[in-house]
Amino acid sequence: MSTQIVICLIISLLTVIGYLSNRFPMGVIALTSLCAFYLTGCIDTVDAMSYFGNQNLWLCVCMFVCSAGFTKTQFVKNMAKKVNKMAKGSARKIFFGYMILGVVLCQFIGQAVAEFAIVAPLLGASMDEIGVKRSKVMYPLVVALLATMSWLPMGAAYAFVMQVNSLFETFGINNYSMTVINDMVLRAPGIIMMLIYVVTVGFNLAPDEPSTMIVTMKVKGGEEEERKLPPFQEKCGYVVFFATCAALLVSGKIGIEPWLISLIGAILMVVTGVMKGKQINDALPVPYFAVFAGALSMGGALTNTGAADLIGTMIANMAASVNNTIGVYFIIFLVTFLMTQFMLNGAIMWSLMPVILATVKVMGINPIGAAVMIHIAATSAYSTPMSCPAIPLAMEAGGYDFKSVFKQSIIPSTIMCVCGVLWVSFMYPIF
Repeated sequence: MSTQIVICLIISLLTVIGYLSNRFPMGVIALTSLCAFYLTGCIDTVDAMSYFGNQNLWLCVCMFVCSAGFTKTQFVKNMAKKVNKMAKGSARKIFFGYMILGVVLCQFIGQAVAEFAIVAPLLGASMDEIGVKRSKVMYPLVVALLATMSWLPMGAAYAFVMQVNSLFETFGINNYSMTVINDMVLRAPGIIMMLIYVVTVGFNLAPDEPSTMIVTMKVKGGEEEERKLPPFQEKCGYVVFFATCAALLVSGKIGIEPWLISLIGAILMVVTGVMKGKQINDALPVPYFAVFAGALSMGGALTNTGAADLIGTMIANMAASVNNTIGVYFIIFLVTFLMTQFMLNGAIMWSLMPVILATVKVMGINPIGAAVMIHIAATSAYSTPMSCPAIPLAMEAGGYDFKSVFKQSIIPSTIMCVCGVLWVSFMYPIF
């Protein structure tokens, strides 16, 4: 193990300890971590600056502005009242309805942050209407969205399958081919159990009061916030928001990047007068911006120094040495899951996939179970703000600190692990 790898791992550990201590703002810790990685040579100038221009980051930032503009319209307030009336004031029923809406959207849009930005303002307004704090629903919502991402064969699921099959071809694994049904069936038990948990026990365990100030999906503007928009701006708020959401749904077909769609939407919210003055500044999620850039820097440092490859090789060696089906799948899940807490889940999934597929080819086993196990582990990454862009987004929206998120993640992550490992072992035994 090289000195650079040791330095990288120490900085990563200190960053996590800093988040857990809750003594300094998360944004400060994240940017301090980025500076430490740069000063020790774990990342270079190009890397450090590129993290602030990441497409997912700007997708999130711009959707903050779009959502903030939408929450200024009467549509959100009126819909919240209607939903609450149908649910007869039950916070759980309201949450369940919006959760289902988010899960459906997850099958079409390949970005969890986009679905969250669409559903969170509506859910938040409904909670405000009945006097329930948003801390009760935002984390359970993001867990449901992440776990069900691209699950049903309705659009986004095909991208994962096509990429896996391409890797099969690359490694000369010619006797097997994955379908969307394989992925859906193997992920189903964990997802169903986790959704039941989120609506029941998870909802009860969510904090009644936020740990930090809620600054997301809500524009802070005093009396100006309560004032109704003029008719023209009111209509523009509807049109811009829903047009942005619709464009995100079909972004792959129309050939426009999601970040550009959300940027155009944010600009239109300002140009049409829906958002103006101090409201624009208040809608920009500066803490989220810093945390996300810091998370990317940790992932880049682990990759650049070879720490990620070292961990990946350890997985392959451990899996090959275990003469037990459940043991092999558990190792694949555990190491993938742990790595996704410190690097973006999508990056980890596709960096580990070649390592695991090369291993299973040598072992001469069906690769479908191992490939889906990596997918299950990657979509269980909701314990830290470094794992997925949607987590810091939810932390801002629900007023959670690091400890609160970590505590709430333990049971759903365990459910996904146990159900996934046992079911995949049954469906695709190795030994």
